[in-house]
Amino acid sequence: MKAAILVGHGSLRKASGAAMIRLAALLRQAGDFPVATAGFLNFSRPTFSDAASRCVRKGATEIFVQPYFLISGYYVKTGVPKLLAEAQAAFPAVRFHLAEAFDDHPALVTLSHKRAQGADPEADALLLMAHGTPFEAANGPILRVAAALRAHYAHVQLGFMECNAPTIAEAASSLARAGARRVVAVPYFLQLGEHVAADLPEAVQRAQREHPQVRFTLAEYLAYDPLLLAVVRDRLRASQPAPERAA
Repeated sequence: MKAAILVGHGSLRKASGAAMIRLAALLRQAGDFPVATAGFLNFSRPTFSDAASRCVRKGATEIFVQPYFLISGYYVKTGVPKLLAEAQAAFPAVRFHLAEAFDDHPALVTLSHKRAQGADPEADALLLMAHGTPFEAANGPILRVAAALRAHYAHVQLGFMECNAPTIAEAASSLARAGARRVVAVPYFLQLGEHVAADLPEAVQRAQREHPQVRFTLAEYLAYDPLLLAVVRDRLRASQPAPERAA
């Protein structure tokens, strides 16, 4: 029997993983996997180990693991494979398969635009706010998402919280210099952690103070949305062995 686990970053914030848990339930309801659950790398419960054990208890012989991350940064390259190796050692009779991160799936462009439109449908510019990663090459998918959003706005800038350039402040200044009048700032984050709850609102408020001639509006982060189900299903489908995928 096949099972799927969505594995994401945990948080000290109690409700931070709610979106991922809801999406796992939606995946189960879609019927692709008899068992679909969520597990966290740290802080939150259930842990990935708990989720793997639950799948095995329910009779899973194959477990497909979907990193609940937008890009293949540090955790996807190190943390998730380590957990997978530990689970494989604990359950040698079970086959584990690791899917790719969300990357630049078209649904992410659609969802980012949806969040922007929901916050300010009259905006002429978009500020896409991302976390950043020590693996700078991993940001390629975010750059492509930002490029695709230029079909909807006169000005689009990508800004990073840390590790990479430009910073959010630099990106906001660039939009102001370009003549943007209404900027909608979209947090390109999946989970409700400290960055989404506190750091990004503060960054947008700072941009508003520094550029009073521009109206900055903070949009909702990506959060839970049925559009993400298409991303998860496509990534999990691609992780299945070729003969099964052809069937």
